[in-house]
Amino acid sequence: MILLYIITLNINIVYLFFMNLNSFCILFIFCFSFITNLNSQQIMETKRIDSIPVFFKSGSADIDNPQKLISRLGAIKAQNGKVIMISYTDTVGSLPTNQKLATKRLKTVSKLVRSSNVKHFAIDSINRNELRAGRKLIDSIFRRVDVVVYSIENKFALNIPINLNIQFESATDIILPESTENLENLLSILQKDSTLSIQLNGHVCCRPSHELSVNRAERVKKYLVSKGIKASRITCKGFSNTMPVVSNKNIEEQRKNMRVEVVFRR
Repeated sequence: MILLYIITLNINIVYLFFMNLNSFCILFIFCFSFITNLNSQQIMETKRIDSIPVFFKSGSADIDNPQKLISRLGAIKAQNGKVIMISYTDTVGSLPTNQKLATKRLKTVSKLVRSSNVKHFAIDSINRNELRAGRKLIDSIFRRVDVVVYSIENKFALNIPINLNIQFESATDIILPESTENLENLLSILQKDSTLSIQLNGHVCCRPSHELSVNRAERVKKYLVSKGIKASRITCKGFSNTMPVVSNKNIEEQRKNMRVEVVFRR
């Protein structure tokens, strides 16, 4: 009986050990996942805060109710953001004529936006002209310019590596076109706050290559400098393949590892 009790006790101890080990592993995986998510966070958060339709009379570039636009823009409290103006026309007249009319309407609205309290926001415009496409439209609805306002907030902490989510061609430092927006976001932050400096950390996924990891960081720096950021504000480091964030089982995971991170400093 005593021998049986000792054996049972030992089995329970081993069981508890492995249960605790499993709990530790789960906790470790959770923490690793949290850190990975932190490193892949967005450095900026963009939110749509208003969409203002501005209507015009037929064939005219004069706004029906300019005070409505002025009032709505005046109520916006965001400190940083962007404005996108989208112009439409009705289906009366020729396509070239309507395109010119849509451009005039954009200019009229742009003057009001640039004299409002969001004049320091980035402003872009899109000429949609008319949406004829063989359909009969309710013309009055398309005699307008939509003014869409977004707030932009910085979402980063200092001295923490953050993945810029910039994609490269495999085994090169050539940046893929889909990474343009992420580069522009980084550029915008540096343009708006001249007290910031950054370190760019380059990484590769598979075979060791310190040179390529440095070149990837340098490629991002080259873009920023070409847009007017002082080179003295940017340092570059390469880490070869020594710091993967995931395994390299497939192409998707390899792309996550061949990355450039940014560290913001003051």
